Amino acid sequence: MLVNQIEEDLYLFVGETYRSNSTIFIAQNEALLVDAVGSHSDAVLLKNFVEQKLGKEVRFIISTHYFSDHLAALKLFPRASVIAHENYADTFTSEQYRSAEEEAHFVEPDILVKEGITIRWGRFTLDVSHNPGHTSSTLTIDIPQADLLMVGDTVVGNIAYLMYSTPECFFTALGRLQQAPRSRLISSHGDVRSTAAIGNALFYLERLRDRAFASNASGTAESFLKTPLENFMPPEVEPTPFERIFHERNLRTILERKLFA
Repeated sequence: MLVNQIEEDLYLFVGETYRSNSTIFIAQNEALLVDAVGSHSDAVLLKNFVEQKLGKEVRFIISTHYFSDHLAALKLFPRASVIAHENYADTFTSEQYRSAEEEAHFVEPDILVKEGITIRWGRFTLDVSHNPGHTSSTLTIDIPQADLLMVGDTVVGNIAYLMYSTPECFFTALGRLQQAPRSRLISSHGDVRSTAAIGNALFYLERLRDRAFASNASGTAESFLKTPLENFMPPEVEPTPFERIFHERNLRTILERKLFA
């Protein structure tokens, strides 16, 4: 696991499983979490860190989207109120590639968001808004006092993952994210990054669209499936193994669902 103390009262806990994370906002003796890591073993470590190391009680947990790799710790904080978008059930039931353990992570949320909600927590104001890109339940959280934008999985590394959505939804969602005047970004996997990743994801989508159109026009679907991720990324961005997995799924999804037809 990795624990990054971003500020005196703000921590990011990154688990071993999928590098799924949980962001911890401190206010006096209580904590508010955003997302809840991806496995029971990581959830136990998160609970120990918050309750024993920090000495805080978790009061709220905000789910950026209701996929099981971000829900593992919900059952370990029974006194916490879980906040999610009203489409949470549609997201959870649509999930693929889920293990039996991950299926068991599900907990009914306590507070449902439709368009948005503002939460004041200690010195932070969390501006929570519905931003359906990756899923129909995705929430974006803008925290001006931390110069931080939390995007769920609307940005995966430096790309977008199309399995559960459409390119049109992603273009709209990423465009909204670019309007926020923040320099730091947290997605639901990994550590704090630059919001430049949003522009990289848009670049990736635009190249996908262009190459898909070219493939449709020339009838070279097999060639399209073999196109490496480097061909879709800005030249200064080096693809990671994590991104390559989702890129390959994207190519198959585009052809199967004719997303750019």
